[in-house]
Amino acid sequence: MAKRLLLFIVVLLLAGLAGKFVVYSFAGTALIEYGQTEESRALAVSFAPANAEVLAARGRDHLYRADPIRMAEAIQDWQHAVAASPRDYRYWLELGRAYDLNGEVERAETSLQRAVELAPKFFEPRWALANFRLRAGRRAQALDDFKAAIALSGGISSRPDQAATLSAYEAINQALDHNLDALRRATPADQISQTYLASYLASNHALDAALEIWRRLSNDDPDTYRSLVFQLLSLTQAAGRFEAEREVWQRFVGVEGRDPGETSSHRNLMTNGGFEQSPLGERYPALADPPTGFDWIVRQHAEVRVERDGSQAHTGAYGLHLTFAAAMRSEFREVSQLIAVEPSRRYRLSYFVKTRRMPSIALFIDISDATQPGLFSVRSELPRETSDWREVSLALTTPPAAHALRLTIRSPRLVELNSANLGEVWLDDFRLERAELK
Repeated sequence: MAKRLLLFIVVLLLAGLAGKFVVYSFAGTALIEYGQTEESRALAVSFAPANAEVLAARGRDHLYRADPIRMAEAIQDWQHAVAASPRDYRYWLELGRAYDLNGEVERAETSLQRAVELAPKFFEPRWALANFRLRAGRRAQALDDFKAAIALSGGISSRPDQAATLSAYEAINQALDHNLDALRRATPADQISQTYLASYLASNHALDAALEIWRRLSNDDPDTYRSLVFQLLSLTQAAGRFEAEREVWQRFVGVEGRDPGETSSHRNLMTNGGFEQSPLGERYPALADPPTGFDWIVRQHAEVRVERDGSQAHTGAYGLHLTFAAAMRSEFREVSQLIAVEPSRRYRLSYFVKTRRMPSIALFIDISDATQPGLFSVRSELPRETSDWREVSLALTTPPAAHALRLTIRSPRLVELNSANLGEVWLDDFRLERAELK
């Protein structure tokens, strides 16, 4: 009986101590959670001096809220926090950052490295270590850490986070002055990361390096790959690098399920000249505005209806049908195509046209230099009134510096139009060929 009583008393004492610990720990945590004053932080630590989160919270208060900063006390709090919970990477991470801010380089690196060791699959500690080592001049280690951080940036997803990847590139560029080799070393080998690198380089005046990476990419992630393609098409076109743009375009249309060899044959330089396929700009608006790539660009006009027509084609299944349904508030120039050509070369343009009740102010086909329209422009006027299918052709010679032309279907503004007799035009079978091949 006496032994049982003694055991019961011991159990009561242990329960009391455990209860006191739980109550005090709860009180400390509650004060940290809801208290916003220095006094509440100090009281929280007095209730739970071995609670790592309570200690870390006071350290944050000393570092980020105190004025002036109480650095020594903040570091001491985090030292106690890691002692209380030595396997929690978060407190090592915060301690490392505090050491870094205090200029204690070796201690900072040791603490941040410990955080990485405790959480090797977590992005945040690896990211912090990479940035620290970059600032500290430990270039090789920093680049390897950035590579690991980028690979981890997607969290549970295996897909790297684009914003984190681009932030890494910015940090490296600022520290190492646009060092391409450093960016390559910091980029994981997976296709998405390589696509991000190509995109970053293209946007930062390294288009050739971006194209080099693009040539090695697969289409494993279609959306990411397509986004890069649109960017490269736009930038090569803006730079007047039409051969490079053509290379990107040919591969792109192949990925989209079209035969690259048929987009424009060696004889006909125009793409989809018979309108047999829907222009890719209808599927991807990024190609239509601004006009990008080598397919037809068809945009909406308030008073002119434009559509592929399967009932009145000259050959094949489709042609282009334009209907002038009302007086126009602006000229029409919404249908165009970019065409890669050679400078100082003679070409022949031909197409078939059919008209019905077209007014006296007729449509015309305008061909101009793609980069400097004012330096070179020729036009081919379409028949007026009503006419059956007929072929129209003209010869032209490109200027010495021309590497691309833009063909545009245009009409001046029609101020008066009889709505009972709609003007209609059908166009089909566009061809642009070297003159000597005829």
